[in-house]
Amino acid sequence: MQAIILAAGMGKRLKHLTENNTKCMVNVNGISIIERTLRILDRKALNKIVIVVGYEGQKLVNYIESLNVATPITYIWNNDYEKTNNIYSLSLAKEHLCEDDTILLESDLVFDEAIIDGVLTDERKSLAVVDKFESWMDGSCMIIDDADRIIDFVPGKYFNFNDKEKYYKTVNIYKLSVDFSSNIYVPFLAAYEKAMGENEYYESVIKLIAMLETNEIRVKRIEDQKWYEIDDIQDLDIAESLFTDDPAERYRKIMSRYGGFWRYPHMTDYCYLVNPYFPPKRLIDEVESNFKTLLTQYPSG
Repeated sequence: MQAIILAAGMGKRLKHLTENNTKCMVNVNGISIIERTLRILDRKALNKIVIVVGYEGQKLVNYIESLNVATPITYIWNNDYEKTNNIYSLSLAKEHLCEDDTILLESDLVFDEAIIDGVLTDERKSLAVVDKFESWMDGSCMIIDDADRIIDFVPGKYFNFNDKEKYYKTVNIYKLSVDFSSNIYVPFLAAYEKAMGENEYYESVIKLIAMLETNEIRVKRIEDQKWYEIDDIQDLDIAESLFTDDPAERYRKIMSRYGGFWRYPHMTDYCYLVNPYFPPKRLIDEVESNFKTLLTQYPSG
């Protein structure tokens, strides 16, 4: 088993934090995202770790080398990181995909080690890790059946809030068997990249394969494990509160946000003033039926 980490992106939405560093070098509670990931992977007795680097690539390589990770690390350079997307980064590593079973993940994820343990111990050969959709999540979602088969892939632009109870969010952690990569995924990856260009996403290839109903890849649902994708300053702030081990410090970090608790969907806020008897169902139905009028007309009658 090996791991492939995609770390070529620029992370522009983190603003000053990525002016001179890659996104994965940003610290969450005093430890960088990439160090946290590598420490987890280093405990899994992998054959190697492959990292695709691009923006500030040499700085990232030098930093990783200073961490003294025991697992052998191979670097692949995406010199066109400014005008390509992750499908191109992964295509640069396609030879490695065909050499060994692979844990594929992105470098901007903070996650519990138990997620990786669950993937490694699962007897199914190829998996996509998913989580039940929550209001703070964005990006591509899946609809899956009771047999953990992917029924549909829903890109963010086609998200339907009326169907959100059916959705599962892709965590961007995958397990790909060497047979699946060699015989199915890499050929489809090459064809898709040729047809659609290099500014696309590798998840689109997963969607294409899933729609063929080959059942080659199933989903791995997570329940109690934490994960967060760091795209901007607010994501970083939330991740620091979620991944704080000390309860008092976690409380302090959450309360310092002064609201926005909807991003913590399992939190019970005992300070929240709410009348459980209002509004009645009739009023809710009337508001729903007139929502567009209420939203767009001024003044709101």
